[in-house]
Amino acid sequence: MNGEVSWLVVERVDVVPSRADWMFVTGALTGEPISVGDEVTIRDSDQVTVATVESVELHSRPGKTTIVLGADLRSVVTAGTVVQRRE
Repeated sequence: MNGEVSWLVVERVDVVPSRADWMFVTGALTGEPISVGDEVTIRDSDQVTVATVESVELHSRPGKTTIVLGADLRSVVTAGTVVQRRE
């Protein structure tokens, strides 16, 4: 990684009943790729939360990415939230 900041602006949040402990967060990724195990900060208003990426799915449209975070963050991650990879 060359130090470029990476962030994902959340467009959609989904929870699948068969994986209720995971939250699927989809949005436009800018910067370098985010990988499984990366620590990310979640910024929404004045609140900052740290989480670990559990899984990553890339989509056919450039920059469209789904990352998986713990479902305990449902109240923190909503459309418009910014998720940024920690350096």
